[in-house]
Amino acid sequence: MPINALIVDDDRAFRRVVRRLLEQAGDISVVGEAGDGEEAVELTQQLQPDVVLMDVAMPRVDGFEATRRIKAKRPQTKVIILTVHEEAVYRRAAGGSGADNFLIKKTLATKLLPAIIEQ
Repeated sequence: MPINALIVDDDRAFRRVVRRLLEQAGDISVVGEAGDGEEAVELTQQLQPDVVLMDVAMPRVDGFEATRRIKAKRPQTKVIILTVHEEAVYRRAAGGSGADNFLIKKTLATKLLPAIIEQ
C-alpha cells in the first residue's frame, strides 16, 4: 500500500522537485500540495496523508505552528520538517513542535525517501 504524502512549501518550484523525487520512488503517492501552513493544516484534515513534508518559513502560518496544529489533531500523521536552516535552534523548534524528523533541503536526494519509509 502506498504512503500518502502532502508537500508543504511556499516555493512552487521546490514542491515540483519534491513531487518528482517522490514519484520516482514508486510506493509514495503525493495526495496534495500546500503553499502555507494554514493550508497545510486544512489539507491534512481533508486528505489525511500518512506524512507531511513541511517547510519552516511560510506566509500566514509558519511550519512549526502548522506542525503543532497537525499533531494536535492527527498525531498519527508523520511530519518531516524540510528547511535550509542548519542551526540547532531550528532543530530544537522542530522537536518542540512535535515534528517526527528534521532534514536540511540540500540532503533531500539521499535522506528524504529513507525518512518517509521509516514510519
